Amino acid sequence: MPRIEFFDFNVILGRPNIPRYRFSDDPAAINEELAALGITGALVRHTFGEESHPVIGNARLMEAIAPFDNMRPAWAVLPHWTGEFPHPRELTADMKSSGVTAAVMYPLTHGVTMRPSVVGPLLEALEEAKIVLAVPQLQIPFPVVEQIAQAHPSLAIVLLEVAYSSTRELYPLLEHCPNVRIEISTYMVHQGIEEICRLFGAGRLLFGSRYPFYNPGAAVAGIAYAKVSDDEKRLISAGNAVALLGGAP
Repeated sequence: MPRIEFFDFNVILGRPNIPRYRFSDDPAAINEELAALGITGALVRHTFGEESHPVIGNARLMEAIAPFDNMRPAWAVLPHWTGEFPHPRELTADMKSSGVTAAVMYPLTHGVTMRPSVVGPLLEALEEAKIVLAVPQLQIPFPVVEQIAQAHPSLAIVLLEVAYSSTRELYPLLEHCPNVRIEISTYMVHQGIEEICRLFGAGRLLFGSRYPFYNPGAAVAGIAYAKVSDDEKRLISAGNAVALLGGAP
């Protein structure tokens, strides 16, 4: 296999409230460890964006990754109703001016029901601004993903940390919602990558490691040993992410 560079769509920065096996507060150390595996860029979010408050997490994220051109920020976002966040169009303008082209939501953690009256204006603004929406799969039921994807067909939705046991629900979602993609860090299904490439195309898959909670080598091996073409591997490893996020970091 020719050398393939990877862009990691799922890197987490910062100390969690309850430390797990490992964590990192040091973007330089993250870069060094990822680079050893051929991972040359990453979409990065901050633990504080989920576990403390998105405003705090986003500020700490931007400060931490400012010296690193290969790290792209994903801002944690909330609806504007409580005044914690600005109006959605003001928010997306701020994101664009800060070079942020991805948002992440934690509906379960933050107590946000994803019904239209709550998140409709925010999703419309993200869709209009071409900002990618990422959501951990355990934070949102598949039927809700389908409803959102069909109501906002131009909104690119990426499910993070998709469970290996979700295939029977996942396939109908991919069939009916072409704007939904999945990140592969936890989708360790026997020939799962091959089957999704065959049924739906390699464009529906994004390389991600969930570093530092998972060893990124596992995700790299999943692509390296997948029985798909080199062109498909290049799409999954970096091409799809770069296209979604609006160009190379």
